[in-house]
Amino acid sequence: MACARRGLVAVLILAFVLAWAGCSSGGSSIEDSQIISALKLKKASSGYEMNGDPFCRIDKILNNVDEVRSAAHQKGSNFVIAAPKGEAGVVARPPFAPACKRQAQAELKQLAKPPKKKQ
Repeated sequence: MACARRGLVAVLILAFVLAWAGCSSGGSSIEDSQIISALKLKKASSGYEMNGDPFCRIDKILNNVDEVRSAAHQKGSNFVIAAPKGEAGVVARPPFAPACKRQAQAELKQLAKPPKKKQ
């Protein structure tokens, strides 16, 4: 009987830890479709292109803070463009036009803003 109680306690602790880890994983996600629409991404042979421009190539869409952080620590020539607090972003591939980078930053910033409350 005591063994069963210990097993139950262990399962409950594990469930609590997993639930807590899920709740603290960086908050909400922004859907791929929202990012695709905001940045005017078009599907390319590999990844996406902003406005169909091959010098504005996006390899990966990042939906939340955890994905942005993880991608920012990756090695290689690709780089992350993200909203100011990392709520969403993309992994871009050089050469990447400076105008596209500015546009992506502005659109991601706008996308990450919380909706204004109506009074």
